[in-house]
Amino acid sequence: MLLGTIFQSVEAWQKLSSISMKPKIAYAVLKYTKVIGDEHAIIEKQRVALLHDITDTKDREDVRVEPGTPEFKEYVKRLNEVMSQESTVEQIAIDLKDVVEALDEKDETLTVRDLAILEPFFSDYIADYEEPEEVN
Repeated sequence: MLLGTIFQSVEAWQKLSSISMKPKIAYAVLKYTKVIGDEHAIIEKQRVALLHDITDTKDREDVRVEPGTPEFKEYVKRLNEVMSQESTVEQIAIDLKDVVEALDEKDETLTVRDLAILEPFFSDYIADYEEPEEVN
Protein backbone atom coordinates (compact mmCIF):
# COMPACT_ATOMS: atom_id res chain seq x y z
CA MET A 1 0.00 0.00 0.00
CA LEU A 2 1.36 3.41 -0.92
CA LEU A 3 2.01 6.15 1.62
CA GLY A 4 -0.17 8.47 -0.46
CA THR A 5 -3.11 6.08 -0.09
CA ILE A 6 -2.71 6.15 3.68
CA PHE A 7 -2.21 9.93 3.80
CA GLN A 8 -5.46 10.57 1.94
CA SER A 9 -7.51 8.07 3.93
CA VAL A 10 -7.55 9.59 7.42
CA GLU A 11 -10.82 11.50 7.01
CA ALA A 12 -12.62 8.39 5.73
CA TRP A 13 -11.25 6.32 8.64
CA GLN A 14 -12.43 8.98 11.09
CA LYS A 15 -15.88 8.94 9.50
CA LEU A 16 -16.04 5.14 9.65
CA SER A 17 -14.87 5.07 13.26
CA SER A 18 -17.62 7.50 14.28
CA ILE A 19 -20.35 5.05 13.25
CA SER A 20 -21.57 2.62 15.89
CA MET A 21 -21.13 -1.05 14.97
CA LYS A 22 -20.88 -4.45 16.57
CA PRO A 23 -18.06 -4.69 19.14
CA LYS A 24 -15.90 -7.15 17.19
CA ILE A 25 -15.82 -4.99 14.07
CA ALA A 26 -15.63 -1.76 16.10
CA TYR A 27 -12.58 -3.04 17.99
CA ALA A 28 -10.81 -4.05 14.77
CA VAL A 29 -11.59 -0.64 13.23
CA LEU A 30 -10.39 1.13 16.39
CA LYS A 31 -7.05 -0.71 16.42
CA TYR A 32 -6.52 -0.19 12.70
CA THR A 33 -7.50 3.48 12.81
CA LYS A 34 -4.74 3.98 15.38
CA VAL A 35 -2.23 2.31 13.04
CA ILE A 36 -3.37 4.54 10.16
CA GLY A 37 -3.18 7.63 12.41
CA ASP A 38 0.36 6.77 13.50
CA GLU A 39 1.46 6.23 9.90
CA HIS A 40 -0.23 9.49 8.85
CA ALA A 41 1.68 11.37 11.58
CA ILE A 42 4.98 9.98 10.26
CA ILE A 43 4.10 10.97 6.69
CA GLU A 44 3.09 14.45 7.87
CA LYS A 45 6.46 14.86 9.62
CA GLN A 46 8.20 13.88 6.38
CA ARG A 47 6.08 16.37 4.45
CA VAL A 48 6.90 19.22 6.84
CA ALA A 49 10.60 18.28 6.89
CA LEU A 50 10.53 18.38 3.09
CA LEU A 51 9.07 21.89 3.16
CA HIS A 52 11.78 23.04 5.57
CA ASP A 53 14.49 21.45 3.44
CA ILE A 54 13.28 23.13 0.25
CA THR A 55 12.80 26.54 1.86
CA ASP A 56 15.94 26.32 4.01
CA THR A 57 13.95 27.05 7.17
CA LYS A 58 14.22 25.53 10.62
CA ASP A 59 11.80 23.26 12.41
CA ARG A 60 8.88 25.19 13.99
CA GLU A 61 9.40 28.18 11.67
CA ASP A 62 6.41 29.12 9.55
CA VAL A 63 6.92 27.88 6.04
CA ARG A 64 5.00 28.43 2.84
CA VAL A 65 5.78 27.54 -0.74
CA GLU A 66 3.97 29.65 -3.31
CA PRO A 67 2.40 27.77 -6.23
CA GLY A 68 4.14 28.28 -9.55
CA THR A 69 7.58 28.88 -8.02
CA PRO A 70 10.59 26.61 -8.61
CA GLU A 71 10.40 25.68 -4.91
CA PHE A 72 6.80 24.58 -5.33
CA LYS A 73 7.67 22.43 -8.34
CA GLU A 74 10.50 20.84 -6.34
CA TYR A 75 8.16 20.29 -3.39
CA VAL A 76 5.51 18.58 -5.55
CA LYS A 77 8.13 16.39 -7.22
CA ARG A 78 9.69 15.28 -3.96
CA LEU A 79 6.36 14.89 -2.17
CA ASN A 80 5.13 12.63 -4.99
CA GLU A 81 8.26 10.53 -4.52
CA VAL A 82 7.46 10.16 -0.82
CA MET A 83 3.80 9.36 -1.45
CA SER A 84 4.75 6.72 -4.05
CA GLN A 85 6.73 4.69 -1.52
CA GLU A 86 5.30 1.45 -0.17
CA SER A 87 4.16 1.41 3.43
CA THR A 88 4.68 -1.48 5.83
CA VAL A 89 1.05 -1.22 6.96
CA GLU A 90 -0.84 -4.43 6.22
CA GLN A 91 -4.50 -4.67 5.33
CA ILE A 92 -7.00 -4.96 8.17
CA ALA A 93 -7.96 -8.57 8.81
CA ILE A 94 -11.66 -8.11 8.10
CA ASP A 95 -13.60 -7.87 4.88
CA LEU A 96 -15.08 -4.56 3.78
CA LYS A 97 -18.28 -6.38 2.83
CA ASP A 98 -18.70 -7.39 6.49
CA VAL A 99 -18.36 -3.77 7.54
CA VAL A 100 -20.82 -2.65 4.87
CA GLU A 101 -23.32 -5.30 5.95
CA ALA A 102 -22.99 -4.17 9.57
CA LEU A 103 -23.53 -0.55 8.56
CA ASP A 104 -26.55 -1.34 6.36
CA GLU A 105 -28.55 -1.72 9.56
CA LYS A 106 -27.65 1.82 10.68
CA ASP A 107 -28.93 5.24 9.77
CA GLU A 108 -25.32 6.33 9.16
CA THR A 109 -23.96 6.47 5.64
CA LEU A 110 -20.66 6.34 3.84
CA THR A 111 -20.26 7.87 0.43
CA VAL A 112 -19.01 6.02 -2.62
CA ARG A 113 -15.87 8.14 -2.27
CA ASP A 114 -15.43 7.01 1.35
CA LEU A 115 -15.75 3.37 0.33
CA ALA A 116 -13.35 3.82 -2.59
CA ILE A 117 -10.77 5.35 -0.26
CA LEU A 118 -11.22 2.62 2.38
CA GLU A 119 -11.43 -0.36 0.02
CA PRO A 120 -7.67 -1.02 -0.45
CA PHE A 121 -7.22 -1.38 3.32
CA PHE A 122 -9.48 -4.43 3.67
CA SER A 123 -8.54 -8.06 3.22
CA ASP A 124 -11.12 -8.70 0.50
CA TYR A 125 -9.69 -5.99 -1.77
CA ILE A 126 -8.43 -7.23 -5.13
CA ALA A 127 -5.74 -4.87 -6.38
CA ASP A 128 -5.71 -6.14 -9.95
CA TYR A 129 -9.38 -5.43 -10.64
CA GLU A 130 -10.08 -5.28 -14.34
CA GLU A 131 -12.62 -2.91 -15.79
CA PRO A 132 -15.48 -4.62 -17.64
CA GLU A 133 -15.20 -4.60 -21.39
CA GLU A 134 -16.98 -1.79 -23.13
CA VAL A 135 -20.19 -2.72 -24.92
CA ASN A 136 -20.69 -1.00 -28.24
